[in-house]
Amino acid sequence: MQDSLEAPAIDAWKGDVVGRTLVVLARALSWFGGTVLIGMLGLSVVSVVGRKFFDSPVQGDFELVQLGCAICVASFLPWCQIEKGHVIVDFFTLKLSPRANIRLDAIGAVLLGLCAALLAWRLALGTFSVWSNQETTMILGAPVWLGYAPLVPAFALLAATGFYAARIEWRR
Repeated sequence: MQDSLEAPAIDAWKGDVVGRTLVVLARALSWFGGTVLIGMLGLSVVSVVGRKFFDSPVQGDFELVQLGCAICVASFLPWCQIEKGHVIVDFFTLKLSPRANIRLDAIGAVLLGLCAALLAWRLALGTFSVWSNQETTMILGAPVWLGYAPLVPAFALLAATGFYAARIEWRR
């Protein structure tokens, strides 16, 4: 049963232009992540079929799947925050009042936003580092920064959704 203080996750984000913008960006990013996931699936199928029947797998397939997995996970996180889809362990908070749980959710969202902002910053520095060093993958020789670069805006958007979620929770 739903508490009277608990609103459907997505509805709370449609109250102003910032929330609607974050929803649009997070949804677009999740579609991008899904597209990358489907591409990795196709690549894996082609590689396995090529290995089994033609003795010719896709060279460097595991490198591409590694990069793609990182992009997928980072791309889905902002939408998961909007939908309140992150895992919540409420063992210790079951007996707290709904208001106390809302406050804890707000604090958790702020902490998520801070961690995501820190990761976005460090990923931006890491991307610049591997770009300036011209680091490449071992088999394909593909630039490593191409795998890092999509993570920066994904974690920046996660930080924004975390802070906005905290604002929503705090105002309830």
